[in-house]
Amino acid sequence: MSRTIINISIKGKEQELLDKEIRNILIADDYREIDYNREVVWKKGTGLMTAMHYIKIEYSNDMLTVSGWVQIGLGSVGGKESSLEGFSAKIPKKSVKNTIEKIRTVVESFH
Repeated sequence: MSRTIINISIKGKEQELLDKEIRNILIADDYREIDYNREVVWKKGTGLMTAMHYIKIEYSNDMLTVSGWVQIGLGSVGGKESSLEGFSAKIPKKSVKNTIEKIRTVVESFH
């Protein structure tokens, strides 16, 4: 697996309310929650005309871990996971990065 992983402190923040805000961002950016290889992740796109976008949200103690990656391929036969670094699939990678940045901004400004 090749994923970009970002850890954000959520110490002192109400996790349930924060999760609701994060879900609202993902839904507004056209992601939908799916089961992906026995993981619950958020996915955008089908892979038909562009790479599929993925974001995974995990809570652990006082930390939020956000993982992002893209896959190029068709439907469920997408290729390998690709981190958000590098030049291939640059536009889809930037889209995932933008959504992750929205999440980071909400978390950091959340009371």
